[in-house]
Amino acid sequence: MDSAISGETAASGETAAPEPLAGPRGLLVAQSWDHAELPLGAGAGQYRVILLQASMGALLPDIRAANPQALLFAYQKVGGMREDGGDRPSTGLRVDQAEESWFLHDADGNRLIYCDYDGVWAADPGSPGYRAAWLAAVRERLLADGFDGVMMDDTNTFPGHCLGSLGTPIAEYPTDAAYGDAVVGFMAAVGPGLREAGLAVAPNIAMNPWDDTMLAQSRAMLPFITHWMREYWMRWDDSANFGGGEWSDTLATMTIAEEAGVDYLALTYGPGEEGSVEGQRYGRASWLLAWNGTRASAWGYWGDGEDPWGPDWAPDVGVPTGPAESRGGVWLRDYTGGLVVVNPTEEAVEVALDAASTDPDLGPVERVTLPARSGRVLVR
Repeated sequence: MDSAISGETAASGETAAPEPLAGPRGLLVAQSWDHAELPLGAGAGQYRVILLQASMGALLPDIRAANPQALLFAYQKVGGMREDGGDRPSTGLRVDQAEESWFLHDADGNRLIYCDYDGVWAADPGSPGYRAAWLAAVRERLLADGFDGVMMDDTNTFPGHCLGSLGTPIAEYPTDAAYGDAVVGFMAAVGPGLREAGLAVAPNIAMNPWDDTMLAQSRAMLPFITHWMREYWMRWDDSANFGGGEWSDTLATMTIAEEAGVDYLALTYGPGEEGSVEGQRYGRASWLLAWNGTRASAWGYWGDGEDPWGPDWAPDVGVPTGPAESRGGVWLRDYTGGLVVVNPTEEAVEVALDAASTDPDLGPVERVTLPARSGRVLVR
């Protein structure tokens, strides 16, 4: 299933421009039985994509009833294998299903294991056998349970998890770039088979947008996928909000994806240094600054495991009326029902607005002062 929204072909043979896309734009992470009630909570009906565990198939009818427009994706890990999970593991394959050549090894031939997640053995994305078995297993279980697609975690342009340049050398891949190339090959081998089966394909691509090699490898995956997931949207796990080049380079990945006909899933973590409210505002405002208005992309927030839906998600400002513009380092973008303002600089900036708008804290305003690395979604 390709969730891309494309223009219809006119009688002349030319392709008409896509229509503006209204409706839900939220991304919800509920990939744990501890969070099974989140899709039925305060944000129900506002989500465009919901991420679940593969073992949560029995919940799909209720979740669909509460979120009829949402795509429901099952979590499946690419970069590693676990021993547990039965016939619905969180990894595409279990350890007991794998051949020795499907694992990564150190120089002495020992299997490598993640340092930061218990019980995850590193898999070789370049192994033809691993690719074929992963595709067959994931395709079968998702179709059987009725999922719309798969979120492929650890589809990384570098090994991570204390492996490669970050720790133990990998015998199969002398460089991180070689590992990243193998991941691109994995997507080329697996993505088309999933799409042909009617499934959406959403790799969670670990990469640094300012690294040319990682960016090129990420671009190389786009022909084989339907969604690009970026889980560190405008901050790391618990860092300050991005500014400067970190902000602009991250923003550019959304533009790259949407221009290639791929939907973009952006996830902001919190609470971060600025707190949950400011993190949500900055993440959502930055997303709205980049969204092309026609792709079925989505933004979401993940903090303490509670229902992330809140007032700063709620205002629906419609669709963009034009591109973003810069005023003294602050970026503004008009929407049919409001205005998006983002300050990615290191200084507070006051901005005069072209029309009176409603600030979530101050009410009606004609000027707004944005602290450094902050954003607002204003309603008209």
